[in-house]
Amino acid sequence: MAVSNLVRNLRDAELVLVDGTSPTPLSLTVVLDEGDLTWTERLNTIEVKDRGKISGGHLRRGDDVSVTLSFSAKWTQLIGKSASSGDPLQLYEFLTLASGTDVVSTSADGEQETLTLVFKVVDPAGVAGETITFEKVYRETLSLSEGDEFNVISFSGRSFAVAPTVERLV
Repeated sequence: MAVSNLVRNLRDAELVLVDGTSPTPLSLTVVLDEGDLTWTERLNTIEVKDRGKISGGHLRRGDDVSVTLSFSAKWTQLIGKSASSGDPLQLYEFLTLASGTDVVSTSADGEQETLTLVFKVVDPAGVAGETITFEKVYRETLSLSEGDEFNVISFSGRSFAVAPTVERLV
């Protein structure tokens, strides 16, 4: 099968948040997102030098480093389900695992609260779509900012893994 040569862009993808509810996790597709999901994979390397010189030295793998990721979305409302059980779940509530929403962490009891983020990228030619999954994502910062045309929620966190899992969509 030939690989598509069409460039992907923000119109070809969606970001879905998934919690740890068993057996059927709750999920929330991020709507009105800016299409600015960013992630960084790092590899720590230890340079072992011979008396301060690279020649004669060698490289070793360093400690694992978790993946950093961030995204932002336009803010419609902050709370829904936590205020009234009949209201839909809102992005802010999902990201904060707000009380009264039934959102459950993907980590074990006693560990930092985490979620799973699934980034689905569809090939416009229908050949090679992909799913990028970030497991055990914990929040480092959640920024809310007011804007002239719209307000924005910005998430920044880490996935407790060295890389996301990337799979081809069938």
